[in-house]
Parts: sequence; C-alpha cells; structure tokens
Amino acid sequence: MTTEFVSLLVDLLFQTLSIYDDRGSRKAVDDVIIKALSEAVFLKSFAASLVQAMERHSKFQSLTGSYRLLQWSCLLLIYSQFASLSKNALCRVAQAQASVLHIVMQGPSRLRRACSRTFFSLFTKSPDIYKTYMEELKDGRIPYKDSPELIHLMLDYLSSNPASFDKWKDVFLDIYVKAVLNAREKPTKALSEAFIPLFIRLSHEDFKNTILPTSVKMLKRNPEVVLESIGVLLESSNLDLSKYAIEILSVVLTQARHADEGRRLAALAIVRCLSQKSSSPDAVEAMFSAIRSVMGGSEGRLTFPYQRVGMVNALREISNAPEGKYFSSLSPTICGFLLSCYKDDGNEEVKLVTLSCIASWAVKSADAISPDLVTFFASGLKEKEALRRGCLRCLRLICKNTDAVIQ
Repeated sequence: MTTEFVSLLVDLLFQTLSIYDDRGSRKAVDDVIIKALSEAVFLKSFAASLVQAMERHSKFQSLTGSYRLLQWSCLLLIYSQFASLSKNALCRVAQAQASVLHIVMQGPSRLRRACSRTFFSLFTKSPDIYKTYMEELKDGRIPYKDSPELIHLMLDYLSSNPASFDKWKDVFLDIYVKAVLNAREKPTKALSEAFIPLFIRLSHEDFKNTILPTSVKMLKRNPEVVLESIGVLLESSNLDLSKYAIEILSVVLTQARHADEGRRLAALAIVRCLSQKSSSPDAVEAMFSAIRSVMGGSEGRLTFPYQRVGMVNALREISNAPEGKYFSSLSPTICGFLLSCYKDDGNEEVKLVTLSCIASWAVKSADAISPDLVTFFASGLKEKEALRRGCLRCLRLICKNTDAVIQ
C-alpha cells in the first residue's frame, strides 16, 4: 500500500463510519480493516485516526458510532502487532476506549451486552492484552477515575474464570484501596460500583486484612469522602459481617448524628447493611448496646434534635437484622428503652421518629404486646394531633404482626 492510498482508505473508513449500519456491510468493512492491518503504513495511520475519533466522540457524548469505534479498537489489538510496538500508544488507545465505554455503557441494554462480548472476545483472543491493561491500571497510567466501565468489564470477564480471578484479585484489591478508599476526593458512584464483581467474591481474609483496616481508618479521617463508597461495598458483599459490625459501627455512629443530612443518610445505609448481614445474635445485641451507650451520653450529650433523630434511626435500621428466636427477648428490651427515650425527650420530631422505631421493633416480637406498650398507646392517643397520628401509624404497623396482637 502506498502512503497516498492508505490516507484515502483511512479517511473513507471514518467518513462512512455511521453509514454502513447493517450487519453485512459492517462485516465487509471489518474484513477490509483486518486485512489492511497487516500493512505497517495502514496500521500507523488507522491507529492515529482511531484514537482521535474516539476522543472526539467522547467529548461530544455521541452514542452513534461509539460502539463501532470500540469494535475497531479491538480489531486493532487482536489482528495487528500494535500492542507490542509502543506501550505509550497502547495506553492511549486504552484511555480512549475507557472514555468511549462511558458513553456506550449508558446506552440501551442490547448495546451494553454487545460491548461486553466485544471486550470479552479481545481478552480471550489476546490474554497478553489483559495483562498489559492490568499493569497499566496498577501503575496508574490508565487513570482509575476515568475508567470505571473498563474496570468493571475487566472484573466481569474474570468472573467466569476462577483461576484467573484468583490470580488478579490482589491487584484489583490494591487498585480499589488506592482509587476509592484512599481517594482524596469523593469517588464517583460509577467508580465505587465498578468493583462490585470483586466485592461479591471477597473472602473473610480479604475483608479482614485489606478492606477493614483501611475502611475504618478513612471513616475516621475522611468520612465525607468514603461513606457512600463503603455503603456500596457492604451492600454488595456476600460475607457475614457479624465479626466486623461493632468495629465499623463504632466509627459510623459519629456520622449517623452529623449535622449534614447527606452524611447521616449514608451512615444509616451502612448501619442497615451491617444489620442485614449479621447473623449472630450477639453482634445485633452489641450494636444495640453501642447505640444505647451513645444515646446515654457516653460520647457527650446529644444536644441537638438531629443528633437524637440520627441515633434513633440507627436503632431502627438494626431491626433489619435476620430474624431469629433472640428477637423475642431483644424486641421488648429495645421497645422499653425507646419508651423511656420518648418520655424524656421534649422534641416533637424526635418523638415521631421514636414512634416509628418502636413500631419497627414491636412488630418483630413473637409475643403479645407488653402491658407497658398498651398503656403507652392509650395515653398517646390523648397527645396533640401530630403525636396522636404518630401513635396511630405505629399501632397500624404493629397490628400487621398477628402474634403481637392475638394472644
């Protein structure tokens, strides 16, 4: 091929990118590209134009043609020696792929599935490419924060190959700690969720030795940065969190009573995950004891209503723990504690939240409603309207539990 012919061919390919959209035409164009990639002069010109086109599409957020460009980038890596010519050039292609992936993965599910198949084919046919991408990610030459979709695809690819997953797991754990837990700025939700395939397969050893120490440290140091990310981690993990619940809860409770509502909500989401994934009755009771201690003033008086609301809401989240026989003794204990909190607190908002929490726990009991609760509701119906309505809502929820009513 002459330089002039190559220039014309490459220009033609990119000018007609969006024209040939039927399967037969796309295959014919792909065959031309595959054949031409054996020519060094075409390889160089095509690769340069491809990167420019991907960067242009990512800038203008154009879904049309983005998937085709990703396909062509995979053809370039599979059917040529491009990957072995220059690490810098390969890294630039990977960065461009990551930016276009961000667009394609927001498209329809059909396109997302096709994109996954394209990359899985690349990694299957060219295992060295996967290794190179991992090295570039590990060393930061492919920026973490700009590549969540690429990271997710690479982890997803390993999911069907346990041996390969075990080989690269520690590297991905290291990347997660650097990119998310130790981030100086709040990671995007997409970056946190990119590691879900990793979270699903975490072992207790991974969590205890790598994830837990850094999570606790950063919850103390930069809670506003990592709260939501740790929530994604805990929600996605399949581990029983009983062993770690108190250690995490002890640092999260500070955020559950923070002045910023966003922090409070993120902290409560973590408390909910800890509760739902703690099968040990001892862990659940320990979480209650920790919250009761804070509400009792162990870490200073809870002066503001939002602080008390936050702690009562944390106690309500614990009611999401897996049900068991221990609830029969724990539920009355917690309800009794909440009754005393209700009577001692003069703030209407706190009282209403406390009523909601009482309902969440009373409905868990396998025994009849205690006489104290019956007396409480009788007097509650004489309160002013807002609290009276709160008592009625509480009763309605409790009545859904026939064991608590019909005895």
